[in-house]
Amino acid sequence: MTKPVFRTARAMAAAALMVSSYSAHAGLWEEGYESYQRKDYASAVAQWRVVAETGNREAQSLLGLMYFQGQGVAQNYPQAIDWLLKAAAQGEPKAQFKLGSMYANGQGFTRDYQRAAMWFVIAAESGHPNAGKELTKAAAELSDNELVIAKRLAKTCIKREFKDC
Repeated sequence: MTKPVFRTARAMAAAALMVSSYSAHAGLWEEGYESYQRKDYASAVAQWRVVAETGNREAQSLLGLMYFQGQGVAQNYPQAIDWLLKAAAQGEPKAQFKLGSMYANGQGFTRDYQRAAMWFVIAAESGHPNAGKELTKAAAELSDNELVIAKRLAKTCIKREFKDC
C-alpha cells in the first residue's frame, strides 16, 4: 500500500516542479516583454534566452529576431539563423517566414529564391499570413521546374523534421 502512495507523492512532486518551472519561465517571458517595451533590449535578450534554452519556440524566434536586428546584442546573422532554425523546426511560422525572407534578401545567406520559396511554403503551411504573398514574389524569380523543386524541398524538410534544410 505504501508503493501507490509513494508513486502518487512522486507524481505530485514532479507536477509541482513542472508548474513551478513553467511559472518561473512565464515570469521571465513577461519580464522580457516588459523590458522590450521599455527598449531595454539587453535585458529582454537575457530573459528570453533563459526561456529559449528550455526549448520555447516563441522565445527562440524572438531571440533570432533580436540577433537579426542587433537589438540588445551585436547584429549576428549566424546566431539569428541558429535560433530561427530551432524555432522553425518546432513549427514556429514567424521563424520560418523570417528564414525565407533572409534567403530572398541575401541576409546571412547567399540570395537564393529557391530556398526562400521552400521556407515560404513551410511558413504558409504553418499558417503565416504573409507567406503566400512572399512565395509568389520568390516564385516570380524561379522557373516552373525550380518552383516544383522548392516545394519538394519543403516537403522533404518537414518529413525529415527540419534536419539539413
